[in-house]
Amino acid sequence: MGGHRSPLQHRFRVNTMKNTFVSVVILLALAAPALAQPQSQLRANNNPAAASLPSQIDVDSYKLDITVIPDERKVEGKADITLRQLERNAVATFDLDKHFKVTKLTIGDVSPRFRQFEYDSTLEVDLGNGAAAADGTTILHVEYYGLFDTKDDPRNPVLNHLASDSAYFLYEGKWYPTNGLYKDKAAMELAVHAPAGWTVVADVPPSGSGFASNVPSYWGTLALGKYSAMTVKSGDNEITIYTLKASSQSILPLAVAAGKILDFYGSKFGPLTSKQFHIIEAADANWTSRWSMGSLLLPTSQFRAEVDVPALARTIARQWFPLKMSVADPVNDAWLSDGMSVFASLLYGEKNLSPAEFDDQVGKVLVKALAYEGSMTMRQAGGTDKDSLEYHSLVENKGAYVFRMLQWLMGEEKFDTLLARFVDQFKDKPVSASAFTKLASDVYGEDLAYFFDQWVNSSGVPQLDASYQVLRVSKGYNIVGQIKQDLDLFRMPVELVVQTDDEPEYKRVDVVGPKSDFSVNVARKPKPGGILIDPRKKILRMSQDIRVAVFINRGEESAAEMRYNDAVDSYQQALEIDGNSSLASFRMAEARFESGDINTAVQLFRDALNGDLKPKWLEVWAHINIGKIYDLRGGQRDRAVQEYQKAINTGDDSYGAQAAAKEYLMTPFRQAPAN
Repeated sequence: MGGHRSPLQHRFRVNTMKNTFVSVVILLALAAPALAQPQSQLRANNNPAAASLPSQIDVDSYKLDITVIPDERKVEGKADITLRQLERNAVATFDLDKHFKVTKLTIGDVSPRFRQFEYDSTLEVDLGNGAAAADGTTILHVEYYGLFDTKDDPRNPVLNHLASDSAYFLYEGKWYPTNGLYKDKAAMELAVHAPAGWTVVADVPPSGSGFASNVPSYWGTLALGKYSAMTVKSGDNEITIYTLKASSQSILPLAVAAGKILDFYGSKFGPLTSKQFHIIEAADANWTSRWSMGSLLLPTSQFRAEVDVPALARTIARQWFPLKMSVADPVNDAWLSDGMSVFASLLYGEKNLSPAEFDDQVGKVLVKALAYEGSMTMRQAGGTDKDSLEYHSLVENKGAYVFRMLQWLMGEEKFDTLLARFVDQFKDKPVSASAFTKLASDVYGEDLAYFFDQWVNSSGVPQLDASYQVLRVSKGYNIVGQIKQDLDLFRMPVELVVQTDDEPEYKRVDVVGPKSDFSVNVARKPKPGGILIDPRKKILRMSQDIRVAVFINRGEESAAEMRYNDAVDSYQQALEIDGNSSLASFRMAEARFESGDINTAVQLFRDALNGDLKPKWLEVWAHINIGKIYDLRGGQRDRAVQEYQKAINTGDDSYGAQAAAKEYLMTPFRQAPAN
């Protein structure tokens, strides 16, 4: 269950796989004109709590006019926002990224007071003096600009990007004034002025010379550049793929896989509004995927002939969750949407992947779900940053596992009924945790409040142990035993597998409290030590091997953010539990190398070769990496050649290992210069 990355993700392993992400954005002083009137309802200081108050407006539509000027690394924007005040003399708080500066703001002939706050990327407007039209609406006109001529921190997701040959602006990038992210669906009209020869792709449907939709949604993702486009019919869908640098060989496999996933979700969760779907290459992006209405953006590295189906399924599920089905409370109910998108990918994997591939997919979700277990509840995690590791772990992955456990608790038939009623009942209105709990209880025929209280409102997972004896009976064998776990209020069915000299037999045992007795019968004689707890990972639980995988996963996540000391600490914790873990030694070796300690790195790669050699691919790559270190040291070419030859002798071609070993056998490895 460890080893979520391939061995190709650092420059140390393959030069061409080094990901250096450069974004250019200048930080601007965002102070608005001085506000003279002391009775203003605008924030008088940078009080974050004031920014989180419930919205006092409802936006009907956005009319945007955007000019992209690559030569000046500049974007100029105009926005006409048609809104309704929910309270008299309201103060409207919009999200607008701190890299954009408002130059003019009017309501008709009135220039209302406004302020921008850099620390939380918000724009506050006092609507008290703005007259509403006869239909109760107010049109707010905003003019603004953004400059993109300095580098962004590559450790943070770059959500708005402008280069000489392409640009992208994501809904989550807040590149126009929005009434909160994923809170207020609205119609949109969009005009884009781009350089000659550039293609403009938007999530808003084409209309005339621009883009427009009267259907309220979370519109606002835009990609521009010198794209090549190819349209592929896949299943019931028309997939158009826009590429800048990606190999043409990746287009058809990607389109076919996307079409199958869209068809599956359409049958499970209802069809999307349109059968047209865009997959857009976002050059220089430092994230693995982003999504918007009818659109998926992927960095160049994700365009490859071998499609990562679980990752693609997970991202495409966002077209339903949250874009089609939203939640009532973006914090406390976030798991219902973001957890469901991950769970949807598990549903797809169960039906379309091999048993081994699906088991691997489930194992990765399990490990990621446990990465920050105990630090906060799932509902509390909904208030963390959506790009934080805690959010990914507790809201997305643990949220997915809550649905998986609910499926196990209810049974396939009742759970499928729940999904169908869930989709039908909440297709036109936001869902809350309380409403979902009631629906699940109604379908199951029993109050399930305890289940959601245990997994959503509380933290902690059990560690399960079983003791038993096998008795010969007239019709087979009776297994009598007891399951112990460490949570006082725990209540869940637990699956046992009994391995016999024939096919294994699966049994369901109810566990309530710290100790639960059980008695099950099987036809064939159980093998010695052949009774296993939860072999198919039906519930969130902890064990020694899972704990090792959790620490390795946390180390990998730290390494991905270039926090190598933190990564080493996590790998060391894994080795303290299981000193024979080759993967923990291998990953620590990588982190040591990246931090410049190649003497320790080479020894750790040796330790990996002397460990359990799980997973199998690390043996060939440990030899290759040791060879690279010898090449870098100079004067040790013979020793490097020996390691490359050992790699070739394994015959393992995982992640292109054989081609890499043969390349370095002919030409010494040289480290790519750091940018």
